[in-house]
Amino acid sequence: MQSRAVFAVVQRNPQFRKLWFSQLVSQAGDWLSRIAVLTLIGQLAGAQEALAVGGLYSIELAIRLLPTAAFGPLAGPVADRLPRRMVMITADVLRAGVVLGLVLVREESDLWLLYTLLLSQMSLAIFFNSARSGAMPSTVPPNELHEANILSAATWSVMLALGTSLGAFMLRVLDIQQIFMIDAGTYCVSAMFLLGLKLPPVTQHAERFRLRDLILMTDMRRAAQHVRSLGILPVLLAKSFWGAAGGYLVLISILGSTRFAGGGEFGPTATSAAGFATGMLYAARGLGTGIGPILGRRFYGSTPRPLVRQIVGGFFVAALGYSLVPFTPDLASACACVFLAHMGGSSIWVASTTLLQMHVHNEFRGRVFALEFLGMTLSFTVGGLLAGLYYDSSGDVDTTLWGTSIAVAILGLLWRVLARRIDFDRCKPARPE
Repeated sequence: MQSRAVFAVVQRNPQFRKLWFSQLVSQAGDWLSRIAVLTLIGQLAGAQEALAVGGLYSIELAIRLLPTAAFGPLAGPVADRLPRRMVMITADVLRAGVVLGLVLVREESDLWLLYTLLLSQMSLAIFFNSARSGAMPSTVPPNELHEANILSAATWSVMLALGTSLGAFMLRVLDIQQIFMIDAGTYCVSAMFLLGLKLPPVTQHAERFRLRDLILMTDMRRAAQHVRSLGILPVLLAKSFWGAAGGYLVLISILGSTRFAGGGEFGPTATSAAGFATGMLYAARGLGTGIGPILGRRFYGSTPRPLVRQIVGGFFVAALGYSLVPFTPDLASACACVFLAHMGGSSIWVASTTLLQMHVHNEFRGRVFALEFLGMTLSFTVGGLLAGLYYDSSGDVDTTLWGTSIAVAILGLLWRVLARRIDFDRCKPARPE
């Protein structure tokens, strides 16, 4: 598939275009501030030797992920019952206010405030993401859904690469607090794009939303039953099996703040070097995630069986890329390995998302994606915490990378066995809206 065909989705579908512009702006700001947050954590850890940097980065990752587990059971039903445009705009406006609060974090004693604000930001994000995932199939024809997902993933990747590389350079000329202000502004611009978004009304549900159902996760169980009835339950679990890669996200930050930043001594110059190295590693991750799905679509196609093969291959490409990082002599070669690894990781993400959007019925989409996010974030949190704690106890980033890669490869094999249970004859495309 030519890149021209992917961008044609934006030209032909005005509602998807608004959704895409919103993503473009807000994600650029998110990745810009992510580098600022990681650099700030490393700086505060360097100022207080009692703080273990691996543990602090693991906590940051856990805080970014765990709100999905806590609020996913609520976000899914909200996205299926309330106007999805309203949910997204409200989340954007509230996140702008939360991010502005990050400018108050300046000393190691403020770490509690940093983590509290990140927790609030990520809690709002799950409502936005559930509504957005449920809304996307309503903005494009069914035959263009895979292209829309490829473009969305490529945009996430380009904004990751652009935002993190800009963050790396901007940390040399701007204060960390100024970068947080820029991120807050991007949420406001995103909300402005969504004001004109037109979506079909959400489906009316016969069952009422009750607190008892939330506590018992009734809606999540209904979502799982729906996916099982379609014969694609292994697809729902693909991102959860990918969860060991949470360790990679912690290790990228450790590599940036130690190996490529003069051993992690955080003076003004080293802080800039750590921010630059971390930004470049994340930028390589972004470039890889952008190119992986495009190559997968070109060489495999976008029907269900090839998409399953892309998921399987993604596990092993990711494990290979990160297992080569310990042999790299410099930042550039490490970035090349990270680039390769995330070509595989993004193939898992896009292929599994496309398969779900192809087959899940509109009235279940919000809950199904909330359930998928729930499993993914729990597994990523465990993967990140284990990698961070092992690094703090061993002090050996290379061994931690190899152990994480072995876990990713084993989970890929297990998912391949599970994928044999996909019933391709039963999983028919969802009915058009």
